[in-house]
Amino acid sequence: MRPTWTVRPHWPRRAATSLALAAVCALSLPAQATTAADAAFAARKWSEAAAAYQAVTRESPGNGPAWTNLGESLLQLGRHDEARAAFEKAESIRYRPFINIINQARVEAARNNDDRVYPLLQRVADGGAGGALRGYIVGSTEFERLLPTPRWKSFVATLKPCTSAPYRQFDFWVGDWDVFGPKGQQAGHNLVTLEQDGCLLVEHWSGNGGSTGTSFNYFDVRDRKWHQLYIDNSGNAGAFPAMAGAFTDGKMVLLTDDVNNALSRWTWYVMSPGHVKQMAEQSSDHGATWQVTWDAVYVKKGTKP
Repeated sequence: MRPTWTVRPHWPRRAATSLALAAVCALSLPAQATTAADAAFAARKWSEAAAAYQAVTRESPGNGPAWTNLGESLLQLGRHDEARAAFEKAESIRYRPFINIINQARVEAARNNDDRVYPLLQRVADGGAGGALRGYIVGSTEFERLLPTPRWKSFVATLKPCTSAPYRQFDFWVGDWDVFGPKGQQAGHNLVTLEQDGCLLVEHWSGNGGSTGTSFNYFDVRDRKWHQLYIDNSGNAGAFPAMAGAFTDGKMVLLTDDVNNALSRWTWYVMSPGHVKQMAEQSSDHGATWQVTWDAVYVKKGTKP
């Protein structure tokens, strides 16, 4: 037996249409409110913006940008407790968490609660975001009165990017080197430099046969690995696939991806002061066995071979 409403199909259509229109209207309200809030925020109309963002966050409690802008509006109005709560909410829903931890520190600085400023900023540094957000921290007006203090200067110095231990693992390769083959014959010269405030290690290779090459080596905080990209003057960029790896047991070991049963592994380590071993190997059986393809000793300029 069919349901009785099937003999009057027109009212379900009307009901569905009405529900759909209501849903569209409901969805459009937060968007309109956000647009109005953003306009007030851009115009620095802090009271108007704060009221508008409060309305938005009531309707959309998961709206991270609205919580952040609400906190900023309240901070500018001197409503510190409410500002701190808004920034904490933005952090709790994982919207720009480090930015919003700094924002909480700004609130505490505005309240002259210096003992609460530094633990918050230290959380940013300990989370590995201090280097990337150093400019935001140093440029925040709430911290201006702290700039001449020894404690502030000491803290900001720790935010310099690429200074933590992982970034410095490949420093033993930095230098001006003569490079020798396994029988003692000179194979070339390599100048390895630290650039970009120590965030990038650059190799400048010059072989005796006229070959030259440059590699870019860096530690990536995202995957906690070292990466190398090498380009030479052969015109064949594919001859040296990108490598990645780690510093383990005193050795830097980088590998290519295992593609078409062709896997390369390069290893660097300190043999003695002023002497570094560099070795390349290849495997055609997914790393089960290896064949040495390059074996060199780096001797730093001014050091006896």
